[in-house]
Amino acid sequence: MHLTPLAIALLAVAVVIATAQLLGGVAQRLGQPRVMGDIVGGILLGPSLLGLLAPGLAGWLFSAEVKDQLNLVGQLGLVMFMFLVGLELNPRLLRGRLGLASRISLVGVVLPLALGLALAAFLEGWQPALVPGDRSVAGALFLGTAMAITAFPVLARILAEHRLTETPLGALAISAAAIDDVVGWTLLAAVVAISRSGSPLAAVPTLLATALYAVVLLVATAPLRRRLEGRQRQGLPPGDLLPTLVFSGALVSGVITEALGVHVIFGAFLWGLAMPRNDDFQQWLALRLETVVVRLLLPLFFAISGLNTRLEGLNTAALLLATALVVAVAVAGKFSGTSLVARLSGVPPREAQALGWLMNTRGLTELVVLNVGLSLGVITQELFTMGVVMALITTAMAGPLLSRLGYGRA
Repeated sequence: MHLTPLAIALLAVAVVIATAQLLGGVAQRLGQPRVMGDIVGGILLGPSLLGLLAPGLAGWLFSAEVKDQLNLVGQLGLVMFMFLVGLELNPRLLRGRLGLASRISLVGVVLPLALGLALAAFLEGWQPALVPGDRSVAGALFLGTAMAITAFPVLARILAEHRLTETPLGALAISAAAIDDVVGWTLLAAVVAISRSGSPLAAVPTLLATALYAVVLLVATAPLRRRLEGRQRQGLPPGDLLPTLVFSGALVSGVITEALGVHVIFGAFLWGLAMPRNDDFQQWLALRLETVVVRLLLPLFFAISGLNTRLEGLNTAALLLATALVVAVAVAGKFSGTSLVARLSGVPPREAQALGWLMNTRGLTELVVLNVGLSLGVITQELFTMGVVMALITTAMAGPLLSRLGYGRA
């Protein structure tokens, strides 16, 4: 039986979704966030396992043509996920905690960023092949950003699973993570602009144009927000055209930021921020998006990440040591920065430690940073793989360490 390229692509999508669902369920039963199973599933379908055990099948199922199609759909899922990230950020999360959360987030970003830059400089001298020679500055900035990021969506789900959302610890963690998320995406936008323009000075016009677009977007969508909030107060549904406006708006906004010289994901993120900060509206919209985005489209993004991950490439003592250094620096910078500031600010020791482990969670957010860096050619395949390993370890650590501190799962 001969299958057409379209049929093979559809079969690949089915395999990816089934694998993600199976391993996501296994991850939950093991006390891990579902996203862990999705990420591992993508890796297992790539050259790290399927490519080793059945290279012919892997080459047929994930040919270059099929990968291009999966990548397009996966990028669509990523764009809509970034819209959901922006949608979930709410200024009310910071009410009464802005000062403390800001201090924790600031040190929790600056310290791992500085350590990441130092690690990049060390790797450039010790293992120069890990950072492309003509893009070493951009590569160092991407590595620093990867160290500084926190996965806000994954952290929120861990808090919910441990019934910590309504506790003082959960409130502080979600507040700090929200600030960290905005700072992290802004930092990534700046790094992308610098990478594409060639220097920090040349990136200034791009960054100013992006900031101007963000302001214009927030102002221009104010009437829409007021109208939707008015309908909510009257008990009226948002309207049949709203989903079309939301979906197309996120895509067009992404096109605008891509054209400005940053990345398509930032436009979708800004579009999410521009939506009404109304709980009922956000739940109404999230219910219509999350199943399709999280269960259908995002696994394809994980699959592409898995196809780019080559664990078998970390086959020397030096590369394994470099991987250990990446993980150690990531954990040390994020945990020590956030927990120390929390402790100095009067947070009890146990809560300060728990906060440090929560903010150390990277998850999907890390994969976004790594994929952007790899697509721009500023980090190598090996460094990308090390970053994926770091994302898996830092995410897997959070749940067990919280339980060890006495914050058991629900």
